[in-house]
Amino acid sequence: MLTRFILIILIAFFALDQSVRANESSLSSDLSEKFRLVLGERIPSAEIRIPSLEKLFSQLPLSGYVSVTKVRLVEDRAQGVAIFELTGQGVDGAQLSDLVQTPYAAWKRVLAPVRRIYPNSKLKNDDFKIQEVNVATGAPREYRGVMLSADSDLSGFQSRQTILENQFVTTGAIERQPDVRKGDTVRLDLVSGDLTLSTQATASEAGAVGERVRVLTNKSKKEVVGIVREDHSVEVKL
Repeated sequence: MLTRFILIILIAFFALDQSVRANESSLSSDLSEKFRLVLGERIPSAEIRIPSLEKLFSQLPLSGYVSVTKVRLVEDRAQGVAIFELTGQGVDGAQLSDLVQTPYAAWKRVLAPVRRIYPNSKLKNDDFKIQEVNVATGAPREYRGVMLSADSDLSGFQSRQTILENQFVTTGAIERQPDVRKGDTVRLDLVSGDLTLSTQATASEAGAVGERVRVLTNKSKKEVVGIVREDHSVEVKL
């Protein structure tokens, strides 16, 4: 009789242990997905990778949770560690709240040059390759909001500075190619009402269509400011 009683106790204990483990496994999977979603909102277009949460469960009494109803990102640390506030329901129906932290990685597909590119070089898509970068920590974290994504089209752009081989590229390192370059000879149209007088001038600075640029008239050497037009002429309204 005693042996049977002990056997029943062991079976019940084993069943309870299995139930707890199943609940922890379900919570772990649910938390991982919630962490990825929250971090994905903070770091758009990145693939969020969360390591196993087994250690997290061993450090905190999360077995007391029946479910987690809310996950809020409290801090995204430079070491690649995220701190979350969890809100959920306990086994007794009470509302629970805990702060937990977990390491994570956020991989972005970005453009990196296959060779060194010097300033004022015309950019071609063939000059770049797609590279994965973890933007959760280090220098990539500081620039993750201004990196050129893998689907960026560089047609019509040029380098503003030297871009090193295999390094991620930021938006500040490139600029749209100017329609008029410094030193270009342009047609200068002086417009007053219905009257237009055209002459030759030299661009004192670069500019794109619609931008204002300074030009120096070739004959009188007078500097004026006009707007670059579609045909790359410069118009000055008097």
